[in-house]
Amino acid sequence: MRMELDKSLRKKTAKYGSLLKAYRTVGGFGLGAVAGGIILIVCGILIGLTFGIAFKVDAGIVFFLVFAVPGLIIAPLGYVFHKKRVNNYLEFYRKETGYSEAELYEADRELMGSDVVVIGGKSDSRGKLAAYMITEHYFLSIQPVKGCYISKLEDIVAAFCSDEIPGIGGYRLNLFIITRQDTKMPGIKNEYTGKFYRGFENVVMSNTRYTQEISMEVIAELVKRAPHIITCQKIAVNGVPYNLLSMDYWQDDWKKILEE
Repeated sequence: MRMELDKSLRKKTAKYGSLLKAYRTVGGFGLGAVAGGIILIVCGILIGLTFGIAFKVDAGIVFFLVFAVPGLIIAPLGYVFHKKRVNNYLEFYRKETGYSEAELYEADRELMGSDVVVIGGKSDSRGKLAAYMITEHYFLSIQPVKGCYISKLEDIVAAFCSDEIPGIGGYRLNLFIITRQDTKMPGIKNEYTGKFYRGFENVVMSNTRYTQEISMEVIAELVKRAPHIITCQKIAVNGVPYNLLSMDYWQDDWKKILEE
């Protein structure tokens, strides 16, 4: 379903003047370290006071030092790592996508524009969530830890909904995206078929009550702007059948499909 970005992300985007930078503020090792450091400090104070009152002041001081001192070191270091993560957002996305800074600035402008389509729904783990964004030339999906995944529409060769995406403990139902860059990299072994696949999925939105509905809405918006995108997992090219999640020769098969 169509929706708006959450209020917190909109505020961060306005603050930094960049949606891509705002997404890099979400999660990551730095914030985890800050939270862990604060917990240690609080535990040190509480346990130190408890032992200091119940037993001896010396005992309280010892427990305070054992917990709080590491916390006082970890929390500031986490903050430094987090600031570095946010400030180096362009370098991160350049390495992830292979796009130039100019292309990333263009993506940012489109993603913050009035014509962007935001699609999401309810995830089982995080509630109501704006999961995907589509502009005239770009596709973005939230991505835990990293912040977000971004691709040019012209680089997407396939986008389909499947309940045969390999996962831990079985298959998953989700939207699956394959780009030209994916087709030129070595395939990942599908442990259930012994063959190969590669691509991206938004794991937060997998196996939810709304996964298929949301996926089909995203696919419709993508194809509206980029009709070259393959929208089926199982296809046939020149009479040869292909399963895009289980291919014999990943790179060679894609060369045949794309007639390169």
